[in-house]
Amino acid sequence: MQDDRAMRQAASMRHYDQQTKEAEHRLGFAIGFAQSGLQALTLVNGGALVALFTFIGSANVVRFDFQCIWTAFAAFAAGLVCNMAAYLAAHLSQDQFYLTAQYSAWKVEDEMIGAAARHDPRAPWRRGQNAQIAAIAAAILSLICFLIGTGFALGGVLARP
Repeated sequence: MQDDRAMRQAASMRHYDQQTKEAEHRLGFAIGFAQSGLQALTLVNGGALVALFTFIGSANVVRFDFQCIWTAFAAFAAGLVCNMAAYLAAHLSQDQFYLTAQYSAWKVEDEMIGAAARHDPRAPWRRGQNAQIAAIAAAILSLICFLIGTGFALGGVLARP
């Protein structure tokens, strides 16, 4: 009987350690998303805006459709906002998944000492899922805005008669 209880406690302790490591791993994801998001924002949408400024700088050589150019600027700006929202939502999803893993570890810890669970990991898991869906949707919208901006930019810089 004593050996069986000790084995269950050892298994619970291993599970607790696994959940704690998962929580640490999720925190690393949150940091990585934030860093990648800032880099992607600067590279993609910033590069598109710089390219448009470069084309406009040579306006004495080529005639532009400025309505198309302004629409492209608006699309790139909207893409930038959607991209920021995507990375913010991705970060928030990982934060909630971190809480899920940590709550699961604390739940195991409570079970090891025979106490009632103080934390329910289901609520942050659901919030994490919702934030993850929002991140994917915002990333898709950002890509659509980028493609629309590219089309209008091309239409705006093509030589006019």
